[in-house]
Amino acid sequence: MKTTCARIVLLLCCAALLASCSQYRYFSTSNRIGEARESLAKAKAAGAETKAPMDYYMAQEYLVYADKEAVGDGDNKQAQIYAGKSLKHSEQAILTAGGGAK
Repeated sequence: MKTTCARIVLLLCCAALLASCSQYRYFSTSNRIGEARESLAKAKAAGAETKAPMDYYMAQEYLVYADKEAVGDGDNKQAQIYAGKSLKHSEQAILTAGGGAK
């Protein structure tokens, strides 16, 4: 009897742990997409649309892909990859554009 109860408690603890991990993954994905969105806004403020159009629009498209994966397809890992690429391109666009409005 004690073994059965111990197994049930262990199973419930494992289920709770797995549920919390999946929620954390979603929030970290949304945070990553938020960082990419914020960086893209900074690139736009820096004038990257005209000064570094390739990097700016690449960042914009990767952000669209990240949103689609996170919301539409539910693939959080791929969404994080796309958000990271968006962040990289927007940071490069900021550097190329001269660092932002002064």
